[in-house]
Amino acid sequence: MALFLGGWVVAACGMPALKRFLEESPLREGNLKIALLALFLLFLMAGPVSTAVKAVWGAAQPTDYRTAATSLGLIYFVLLAVRWAEPKDFALQRLPSRIRRAAIFRTVANAAGIGAVATFLGARFVVTYPAPLISTALTLMVAMAVVTHKTFARVRKLCTQAHIDVQNLLRDMEELNDAKGRDQAARNRRKWRPTMRTGKEAGSNHADERMAARRSWDVLKLDLCTTVDSGYRLFGLPFLTDDAIADLERKVLVGIEAADSNAAGPARDDLHVILNACAGRIDVLA
Repeated sequence: MALFLGGWVVAACGMPALKRFLEESPLREGNLKIALLALFLLFLMAGPVSTAVKAVWGAAQPTDYRTAATSLGLIYFVLLAVRWAEPKDFALQRLPSRIRRAAIFRTVANAAGIGAVATFLGARFVVTYPAPLISTALTLMVAMAVVTHKTFARVRKLCTQAHIDVQNLLRDMEELNDAKGRDQAARNRRKWRPTMRTGKEAGSNHADERMAARRSWDVLKLDLCTTVDSGYRLFGLPFLTDDAIADLERKVLVGIEAADSNAAGPARDDLHVILNACAGRIDVLA
């Protein structure tokens, strides 16, 4: 009771300092959520680790396996819902860590699910059928290696494709901006001539460049909507949140449709953030 009450006192005294710490950076509140989730998962790992140690020493009992299976199953179901625990704010700034967490959490979830099956079988058959249980455990380990490889290969493949499509969009926008700049310079030189075309008429010559940029954005948008860690969208984590994709789309379309070549600046800045997030995971052979 003294430790319990003392812990509450320490927590209450630390809340003002924690609030000041979180207010210093807008990203820290979301990082705190992920840190608390990680601590919760570590707490659940106590049972499986204890069972593994006992199994190595030959002292594990069926009840130990059942406890470990329960903990591992809980970890699996918690991580299945990790997309709802993922911070929704500052999606572009969090993108590198978002991709990394998606791959790691999916790997841990797969390991926990396969481990839960293995420990459940251990609780049921460790006494009566130990030899077949060993071969089954080895099969599950091979399955774990396969699904881990597929998860990280999917991450590398998606990042590579997104990097390529972002580069294509940037090139198309650059060509469109060059055409706008040439027209703007021509209008400035001939603005006093009565035969000068209007800006709307001059901009109509850029229909091909605008259409090319729009097509490049449509391709990139598919990449940004794709889930990073799994092909099942219900449980997978999308590359970017829907709000972030909508905001980026607005900036891109403004940059494409505006007559001013400088209007594409915000869109280019966000696209370069995506490039930097994907640069470390490029694998053309994935």
